[in-house]
Amino acid sequence: MQSKRIDRTLVFCLLALVVLGSVFVYSSSYYRAMRRGEDSIFYLLGHLKRLAIASIFFALGLFFPYEIMRKLIFPIFIVIVIFLFVTLLAGRVQYGARRSISLLSSFGLQISEFVRIWLVFFLANFFDSHRQTANTRSGMLSTIMLCLFVVLLVAIQPSVSMAVICVLVITAMLIYGSTKLKLVFPILAMSLVMLAIFVPVFPHAKYRLTGFMTNPVYQVQQSLIAIGSGGFFGKGSGAGLQKFLFLPRIHNDFIFAHIAEEFGFLGSFVVFVLYWQIFFRGLFIAGRLDDDFTKLLVLGLNTSIFIIFLVHVGVSMGLLPPTGVPLPFISFGGWSLVANLFAMGVILQASRKRVV
Repeated sequence: MQSKRIDRTLVFCLLALVVLGSVFVYSSSYYRAMRRGEDSIFYLLGHLKRLAIASIFFALGLFFPYEIMRKLIFPIFIVIVIFLFVTLLAGRVQYGARRSISLLSSFGLQISEFVRIWLVFFLANFFDSHRQTANTRSGMLSTIMLCLFVVLLVAIQPSVSMAVICVLVITAMLIYGSTKLKLVFPILAMSLVMLAIFVPVFPHAKYRLTGFMTNPVYQVQQSLIAIGSGGFFGKGSGAGLQKFLFLPRIHNDFIFAHIAEEFGFLGSFVVFVLYWQIFFRGLFIAGRLDDDFTKLLVLGLNTSIFIIFLVHVGVSMGLLPPTGVPLPFISFGGWSLVANLFAMGVILQASRKRVV
């Protein structure tokens, strides 16, 4: 018998992270806003506006049947490729990369955030609809080449970090799809070679990787200071020092360091528990689904969010090169927030079909 109800535990954890995110964005950005001559809630209001847009996409994922989205995989592929080419040719330059298309003076579309969503839909459909082809060398090669073509368009923006995340998502989908290991390893090798070629080409990517292998870059040094100074209970809300422009973009790329500084190990642990609970509830939901496509879809979307969480925390703790990847549901809103809430909407829609 199907549940017919969305997973309440998942909803609670998601809502908790979104609410905490608004609190953390404000506490980490009010000084930056005032230094720019704006009101102290300038970034909070911006975050809430973006959250409102993301909520529309969340509702789309929750109520629009994903089976219809499945039928639109290839039309959406064409749209994504077109937008990626437009981004490369005429995109807005941000931090040395063309990552978004200017639609209005203060509004840009960052299509690369949806590439990982499309990859999950595409590979879930492939493994469900082409079971025999999925374990042949020729079938897998043509499928993965199509995936890597899209990832390549993301990498040359350049957004190497998002390209790496997409490769990790592809790898996870291959594992979930029970692909033979002798087919997985060549695909991973090809992906690594592709990334190894692009990292030295782009100065900012080379700088980040070199800094990681030798000495931590300034942002990571400040992040480690923030995490170390937080102790067990933290300095208290608003009492952290790194937000006073010592750590650039702390409200976005390094917000986990802000959490650790002001709320300590205890606050960080609470955040960890919420993410772990979301991840394991996703696994639980997938395990209770009868339909293979839906199961793979939930596993892929769930894993993609968890990968981004691990990457953000890993960068903040100096375990990974700086990437500029936001913390899901918490960092200052943008298209990452939109894509992640859309993914959660799809997972919650699927949770209605779990067997109880």
